[in-house]
Amino acid sequence: MSDPGQPANPQTWLVWVSELVKYFGQFRALDGITFALQPGSATGLLGPNGAGKTTLLKTMLGFLSFSAGRISLFGQDVSTAPLKARQLIGYMPENDAAFPGMTGFEAVVLAGRLSGMPREAAFSRAYEVLDYLGMDEVRHRPQAGYSVGLKQKVKLGQALVHGPKLVFLDEPLNGLDPNSRDEMMGLLAGISRSGVALVISSHVLHDIESLCTEVLVLDCGRLLYSGPIERLGRSEKGRFRARIRGDEGAFVRLLEQGGGRAGRKGHLLDLTLPDGRGTALVFEAARQSGCQVRELLPARDSLEEAFLRLLGKEESS
Repeated sequence: MSDPGQPANPQTWLVWVSELVKYFGQFRALDGITFALQPGSATGLLGPNGAGKTTLLKTMLGFLSFSAGRISLFGQDVSTAPLKARQLIGYMPENDAAFPGMTGFEAVVLAGRLSGMPREAAFSRAYEVLDYLGMDEVRHRPQAGYSVGLKQKVKLGQALVHGPKLVFLDEPLNGLDPNSRDEMMGLLAGISRSGVALVISSHVLHDIESLCTEVLVLDCGRLLYSGPIERLGRSEKGRFRARIRGDEGAFVRLLEQGGGRAGRKGHLLDLTLPDGRGTALVFEAARQSGCQVRELLPARDSLEEAFLRLLGKEESS
């Protein structure tokens, strides 16, 4: 992801959105949004309810007209060729999209046919996609009897059947139990590794942090940030995250005797070191306590902490 400015050749970007504005009546739902995405990227679309995430997705898909600006997908101008642009991408909507009376296999074949695939190719590709999604034993059962996890897989299959290089996913993990969530996360990670670019709208920041390297952060229709997740996290002088092997309690006591502080951050220790001592205090406390320092990195905000800071809702410490 990068600031696209006004490139002479929008075909160099997978997605190029420039000064995008969308009104619903007098309400300005999208307010001058500009960003670009590279091929093969995995991008999280974040924002509170009403931020404009779904509106942005549907506008990029050509489902909604826009009031001003420009959108280019694979070099295709969405405003002049919305159908051609949609044939090149996949879309997994948030809401249930099951066709009454259809099996999962039939629904995926239909999506392939609607994208322009010949009948034989749609059949063959539907078998391949549903096998990849682990639905080979249930693909010929009616969707009415599917669990939420299977219904989500069918929607994903419909988004993938025509072999797109860009897929938009709107809350793909909604309503899933822990096992189904883990399975879906693994599928999405595999799709991303295969070179398919993903744009994932989700309110679960941990999922975005696990799947994506880039983020778009929206609030009230405005783009607050676009770029790598790692740049969004703020680092502070003297703060480190450490993984210690051995008597952790003894290590912490010695660190605090030297003027440091330690707290817990998941499976790591969150360390605050005094000025002038730096990481030397960590290794001295480890030596005296007989511990090993297995990992020591500068501490950065989690995606959730950075997100709240952008929204102006950062908790005071």
